[in-house]
Amino acid sequence: MALTIFILRLAVCILASPMYLLNLLGLWSWICQQWFPYFLMKFSVIYNEQMASKKRELFSNVKDFVGPSGELSLLEVGCGTGTNFKFYPPGSRVTCIDPNPNFEKFLIKSVAENRHLQFERFVVAAGENMHQVADGSMDVVVCTLVLCSVKNQEQILQEVRRVLRPRKMSSDNQWSANEDEGQLSRLIRKSRDSPFVPVGIAGFMTVVSYGLYKLKYKKDKKMSIHLIHMRVAAQGFVVGAVTLGVLCSMYKDYVRPRFFNVFKK
Repeated sequence: MALTIFILRLAVCILASPMYLLNLLGLWSWICQQWFPYFLMKFSVIYNEQMASKKRELFSNVKDFVGPSGELSLLEVGCGTGTNFKFYPPGSRVTCIDPNPNFEKFLIKSVAENRHLQFERFVVAAGENMHQVADGSMDVVVCTLVLCSVKNQEQILQEVRRVLRPRKMSSDNQWSANEDEGQLSRLIRKSRDSPFVPVGIAGFMTVVSYGLYKLKYKKDKKMSIHLIHMRVAAQGFVVGAVTLGVLCSMYKDYVRPRFFNVFKK
């Protein structure tokens, strides 16, 4: 086993050696900055097709944050090629920030395809240091597929808080702890959304309980063999329930919408 792991590690090191060499020469970062926008442009088309309904739902209430001027000032951190532009409300004044300057020409193309927006400017900067953006100047800050790759999440969130315009909440919109969802209702909702999870847990507990109950009648069989059988049966029930849940989710999210759209056309 140790020999196999050593061989696999050696193979990975050999395959990755060109990247290490380019990084040592100081060229890897330059190559990534040059070619990553082209990759992201192709990826964004597929990503938007799969996530269009989710993004429409996510950005559906953005227009509710319009500032006192009657216009929505929106800052997108890690804008990339402008994948989210088509989902922003008409008339939004969009400012984009990204540390890669090579995204600018792709942003100009996205702006030309989304005439309902007012493009303000493109700022080359990291999200952790957005000093070019004034304090309290933005109504909305958008950040998608970015926080997983930043160097300091806490610092970027502090910057987001700094550039956001302070808002006063009306008494109707104030949050109350009494209105918060209780533990039982949250559990019921999650069980309704993913029914195979509680089914798997219940099946696991049932198999284990039954196996322990029957243990005293297995005098002619070794206890270790009985426990192995019980563990395999319990784990098999859980794996089966999880597999069914994944298949059901894939059907609801991908298969059914495609067939529904075909029949609808």
